[in-house]
Amino acid sequence: MSDSISVNPKNDHVGDSAFAKRVRRHVAGRVRAYHAIASPGFEDLCCQELIALGMDPTAMSLHAGGVTFTGRLVDCQRADLHLRTATRILMRIDGFVATNARQLEKKSSEIPWELFLPSGQLPDIRVSSRRSRLYHTEAIREGLQSGIANRSSGSSDSASSSIPQTLFVRAVEDRFTLSLDSSGDPLYKRGLKAGPARAPIRETLAAAMLMTAGYDPRRPLVDPLCGSGTFSLEAAMMAKQMAPGVKRAFAFMGWPAFRENQWGFIKRKAESAVQDLEQPLIFASDVDPGACERLTGMIAGNGLADAVQVGQRDFFQCEAGQYGGETGLVTINPPYGVRIGSVQQADDLFKGICRHLTTCFQGWKVALIAPRPALACRLPFPARQVAMLHGGLKLTLIVGTIR
Repeated sequence: MSDSISVNPKNDHVGDSAFAKRVRRHVAGRVRAYHAIASPGFEDLCCQELIALGMDPTAMSLHAGGVTFTGRLVDCQRADLHLRTATRILMRIDGFVATNARQLEKKSSEIPWELFLPSGQLPDIRVSSRRSRLYHTEAIREGLQSGIANRSSGSSDSASSSIPQTLFVRAVEDRFTLSLDSSGDPLYKRGLKAGPARAPIRETLAAAMLMTAGYDPRRPLVDPLCGSGTFSLEAAMMAKQMAPGVKRAFAFMGWPAFRENQWGFIKRKAESAVQDLEQPLIFASDVDPGACERLTGMIAGNGLADAVQVGQRDFFQCEAGQYGGETGLVTINPPYGVRIGSVQQADDLFKGICRHLTTCFQGWKVALIAPRPALACRLPFPARQVAMLHGGLKLTLIVGTIR
């Protein structure tokens, strides 16, 4: 999804029609439950971000892989715009019990889909089912599609839209929970990068790693194996107080409840909070000149040149004295055998990285990914270990101070 997506101007009309009033009453103005999906192990960081946005902490609950919170549609939009650690935000639509296909179709057809979905548009439906009598996901999908189509037939009050919509359906012990995806593309797609990079870490994980390591934007950050520059870009947005979603579009822009003027106000408020920095304190480097050139272009094209300085350099030539007199944070996502080179080569490289950090970055904080737990247990400096998932791999995040 890109910023070039057009929004039907009908959504800008304040309107006093009966349909507009229903949309305001049932969608825009109603306090609803929302669910922020986050990487397992980092749910507490997502919760802290939501609290910082003003969400009610007493109405939040943490689950494996996410945080449920309450708010109005404007709060959902602010969460999509500002959250750094969430993958997507789901709006709870409805819930009911169904034990057979007929019940499923009937109950889904009773939901006022015209208030949530653009006119004539069927969403992509993603289904999971556990311990339910309805367990065939394709049959569940077909039943829901029929129910939505039955309800939507003949209804043309809402504007049409070309923005894809996705409905997440979870069935547990015959209880169905229906949630509409407000994000569209996953939130780790910030809209900064021009193309794919080899084995990059997701932006949401990079942000979570920086937060876990206690990144302080007032102190230097060294990203000496920068690759596509994810750590540097995330740190730059934090240092400049730039909302991570300010460069992209969202699925909620196609909803009947979406108001362009209101969203414009929210975005302008976020943009006005961006700070200009006196000098870069984020130092990205890589041995690959092509990676450095691409990252330099992304930094310049996104207004981050005052935060990040890029240079071509081998990691083993990096020393703390090159980055000023203050200690800071070193972030490293090293190559590991399952994606680059052999396992033995990756292990040897990891050990070499740790030795070099101990020799050349005394007193600095570190956020380092270990591809295997055994490696994390043989560190030459004390550190805390946090289990994390990346691309289906079980990895270990190492955070600590190099002594």
